[in-house]
Amino acid sequence: MEILKETIRSLLSNKLRTFLSMLGIIIGVGAVMTIISIGDGARAEINNTVSSLGSNIIMVSSQAYSRFAAQPLEFQDAINIQNMVPGVQNATGVLNSNLTVERDGKTTSASVFGVFPNFFDIMNLEIAYGRRIDESDAEQLRSTVVVGYNIADKIFGRQDVVGERINVIQSGSSGSRKISFEVVGVIKKTGSRLLFNVDNMVIIPHNVADTRLFHMNGRTSQLFVSAVDEKSADLATMGVDFYLYRKFQDEDKYNILSQDAILEAVNQITGIMNVILVGIAAISLVVGGIGIMNIMLVSVKERTREIGIKMAIGATRRRILLEFLVESVILTIVAGIIGMILGGLLSSLIAYFGRAFGLNALITWKSIVLSFGISAAIGLFFGIYPANQASKLSPVEALRYE
Repeated sequence: MEILKETIRSLLSNKLRTFLSMLGIIIGVGAVMTIISIGDGARAEINNTVSSLGSNIIMVSSQAYSRFAAQPLEFQDAINIQNMVPGVQNATGVLNSNLTVERDGKTTSASVFGVFPNFFDIMNLEIAYGRRIDESDAEQLRSTVVVGYNIADKIFGRQDVVGERINVIQSGSSGSRKISFEVVGVIKKTGSRLLFNVDNMVIIPHNVADTRLFHMNGRTSQLFVSAVDEKSADLATMGVDFYLYRKFQDEDKYNILSQDAILEAVNQITGIMNVILVGIAAISLVVGGIGIMNIMLVSVKERTREIGIKMAIGATRRRILLEFLVESVILTIVAGIIGMILGGLLSSLIAYFGRAFGLNALITWKSIVLSFGISAAIGLFFGIYPANQASKLSPVEALRYE
């Protein structure tokens, strides 16, 4: 307790110097905590988005997509998988491209999807106005579309746009052309599902999209498959793999991605990014620690006579060492607490302004404990040398020091 009182008295005797010596640690801890909380928030947001449909969605992609591929992935494969593979409830091929949609001079970018009607079941999409595309649209090659919330909002400025028409603009080497479609439905505001923003989607019957936009003659680059339930997901994945291997005779020609695999990959990437960014922020902590050590060495010089007097009246070398060590640790812990508060405020501020882009902050006990532990460890590490220097002083020479 006596050492603690001595430490507080020493720190308060020169408040400006104490604050300036803490500044590096405050900035470093604040930066580390902000990066960890933003990283955790982003990871949680992505996990929620990917997991929003449960864990029974399987995505298949293929390199054999070209018009010239001898054995391409086709929409018929989705029908075969749905009918033949046990554990599979729905399957659809997907034609997808980012194109511009237009109406009366108003344009916006959209993710245009050509799919089977069961795409709405696989993605669990709800209709706010009108209806889905259905089998009759495909059979009669109707130029119908269902649009996402943002598309209706940006092009028409309202949601009830059933019966209106929009143009999908396709650009190529020979110029651009507009293809007109009738809006038959508007999807309820949804946000992201899997890795797609549903609100920016324009969904067209697969054969209409193929005939009028993509010209792939039944080929597709992706299949979306849903298992009956989460328990059937593994069985369905094995069945899809068996079907595709029989077709291609080469597992390198296709790729099966389950939601668990997506989550694992996302967590791995965000984890690596977090480590890199925290490592960069930690450089400022090292600089702050060196600053603390420098100030403590100055303090040892300034208090040399005081150390000599204490030793002369019976203070042991261990007590002197402990006194300076406690001072260094308390200095960095106080700086760490201020840094954590700063980090919390910065995280909230960044999350507030980044909400429109899906950026979120998640302050966890892990980030608080890590920040607190780092600041205490820095105080201990960089305080050992000055404390050791103080404890090694000769009492006689210390008393002679001017």
